[in-house]
Amino acid sequence: MIIADIHKNASGEITSLTVADHAGYAEEGKDIICAAASTLVYTAIGSLQRLCGLKDFYRIVEASDEDSIPFSEIVLTGAALSDEQRRISQVILQTVETGFLQLEESVGEDSGNQFIRVTETTDDK
Repeated sequence: MIIADIHKNASGEITSLTVADHAGYAEEGKDIICAAASTLVYTAIGSLQRLCGLKDFYRIVEASDEDSIPFSEIVLTGAALSDEQRRISQVILQTVETGFLQLEESVGEDSGNQFIRVTETTDDK
């Protein structure tokens, strides 16, 4: 099951997004749920680079064999962002959050929520 965790600060801004594991919907290369999740992650990374000029804010670990777990992480915590970069990055990340929630909802209706789960973690302060 893919787990997409969206981390927010106490103000509700998204500070990081992690996506890990396989959906297990179909064999590798034919799994439309994994493809959708990958598209959302790569779109977020590309948009943050292109529209905000960000660098060195993500990492992707591809599955090297059948037993390894793919992992992607976008982290904006600690990044020195201008007000404009912060505003644009939040629009991008909130859009990707919406995409993951829609994916979870559409897949969950048909499959009993066994292929993707979206979680949210929020800082207390």
